Amino acid sequence: MLRLHQYFTRALLLLFLSTLALSGLVSYLTIKNNNIEKYQQELQMSIEVIKLQLSSIDDLDAFAKAIKEKTERRFTLIDDMGKVLAESDFDEEKMNNHLYREEIIKAQREPYGSAVRYSDTLKTNFLYVANRFKIEDKTFFLRLSSSMDGLMHNFYDLWVKITLIFTVSILFGLYGAYVLSQKIRLEINKIIQNLQQIEDKDYKITLSSHFSFEFFEIANFLKKLATKMEKRAKQKRKYTAKIKLISQQRSDVISAISHEFKNPIASIMGYAQTLIDDGDANPQIRERFLGKIVQNGQKISGMIDRLALATKFENGDFSIQNSEFDIGKLTQEVVQTFREKHPGRTIAYEIVEQRINADKTMMEIVLSNLIDNALKYSQEALHVSIYDHALHVKDHGIGIKPEDIDKVTHKFFRSNTHSWDNSMGLGLALVSYILKLHNTNLDIQSTLGEGSDFSFKLP
Repeated sequence: MLRLHQYFTRALLLLFLSTLALSGLVSYLTIKNNNIEKYQQELQMSIEVIKLQLSSIDDLDAFAKAIKEKTERRFTLIDDMGKVLAESDFDEEKMNNHLYREEIIKAQREPYGSAVRYSDTLKTNFLYVANRFKIEDKTFFLRLSSSMDGLMHNFYDLWVKITLIFTVSILFGLYGAYVLSQKIRLEINKIIQNLQQIEDKDYKITLSSHFSFEFFEIANFLKKLATKMEKRAKQKRKYTAKIKLISQQRSDVISAISHEFKNPIASIMGYAQTLIDDGDANPQIRERFLGKIVQNGQKISGMIDRLALATKFENGDFSIQNSEFDIGKLTQEVVQTFREKHPGRTIAYEIVEQRINADKTMMEIVLSNLIDNALKYSQEALHVSIYDHALHVKDHGIGIKPEDIDKVTHKFFRSNTHSWDNSMGLGLALVSYILKLHNTNLDIQSTLGEGSDFSFKLP
């Protein structure tokens, strides 16, 4: 498969046979520059492809040698201080600092830096192309190079062939140029059709070309580009769907918080307005209304505290303060508090002395939330116990659907069958956060319509 410039050079030499000497000099300089520019572009494309793989490579030296073996191009990876990190052709530990190499200096100012110069390391001329990029906020320079001997081989071969076909008639050259232009036009039309197909977001292209190496490369590059764009389109659709979901969740959360705060605020305003309108109200009624106002204010304060605490846990801004204490005694105290708060409910417990090393305040929050949650979703007796080095809170309430068990500890999660009266759905989320800080997890066993068992291994 001949190079594209070889076809053009043949046609040009045949058309300008009478001025071979002059055109030879012009052609020499032009083709050499075009050759170098083309290889620069190829090295740039190779750099872009290799960069996509670098972040997942563990053995850079093996990767460098694999690049050399497969592409016959010298691979060099340099950090922002000029130290060679990986080299395909030479021991990087013996190489000098590369920060002031011509191509590296250019790459600091422009997207790509290139240079043709003699390599002191390998004792031959090279075409170098370097690119500056970042991985995780660290700057690197990726440099690919090809030996000028290899680059110019085809060029010298061209001149030998031109000498051999010097006597070919100009008409044959014109005819060949015409046929060539038709074939190129055919290949270009194929490329344009596939580009239009990509523009229409149809990425299933089937472009192939065996006419020349360049068109063959373009065809492969377009296939890779189409595949990449198809993946990005899928990612964009997923991202858009995710944004919509987040927006919906945010709207649900705002609605939930708004609904949760409305009831106590409405109660406060109602009781306060009644007291304002009736300045001579019965002292007992006045005292009861003021108590209701305080109670609802405390409820709002508690909800705000829970929301702030959940946010701290989620952002990792909270640290535990461990101490040794009796979890059995703490459980009895929490249960007694709920008995006094809910005198009409039965809360049974089987507690033994069990000393643990944990954050006592956080463990109290865990117990309070588990018991509070059980009271809200069950009208029957609750049972709190410690056995097998685990604390259990069992109820005989409505239970949880199997598909919702893994979701109930999510922040703001609510089953569709329940109302928004559980402090914005933060209770079990707080429990889960706290237990994870203590290197244990909340275990939920539930049967719909029969009840639930919330337990965790003691720290």
